[in-house]
Amino acid sequence: MNKLDSLRAAITQALPELQKSPENLRLWISRGSGRCQATASHAFGFDYEANVLIVEMGSDFAVLAHAIFRWLRVNQPALVVPPNEGFTFDVDPLDNGTADVLLQLRLTQNVTVAQKETGGFDMHYLAEPDPLFADGLGFEDAMPVPPFAGVDIDD
Repeated sequence: MNKLDSLRAAITQALPELQKSPENLRLWISRGSGRCQATASHAFGFDYEANVLIVEMGSDFAVLAHAIFRWLRVNQPALVVPPNEGFTFDVDPLDNGTADVLLQLRLTQNVTVAQKETGGFDMHYLAEPDPLFADGLGFEDAMPVPPFAGVDIDD
């Protein structure tokens, strides 16, 4: 499911500590389901909870939240429109400077299916439809400079 790969890239780009220790970022799916329509189309989709665990995170939580919300604006825009909940989280402090952080995001992923003339099927993950927001504040997949470099969070 390519949304998890994209989410991993967005978080890693936002938190320089994960660029040094990528093993501290773990993603997995729970409570997933598949769905399809009773139509002639072979298309289908998934609904699932994406779990994001960052072990020994030392960055400010606001930096992580900002990266997640930017990613959601492009990849799951319905979650940033009230009354929807963007994500849930749990924080387990380890010491005065680090914590284990677990985020849960309810995501969907649609797949289009086309039958090949030679037999078999071509399947492609669909991007979200045209952006819900036209302001360009979403997370672009290929940003040359991390957007959070040099950002200080005031208490």
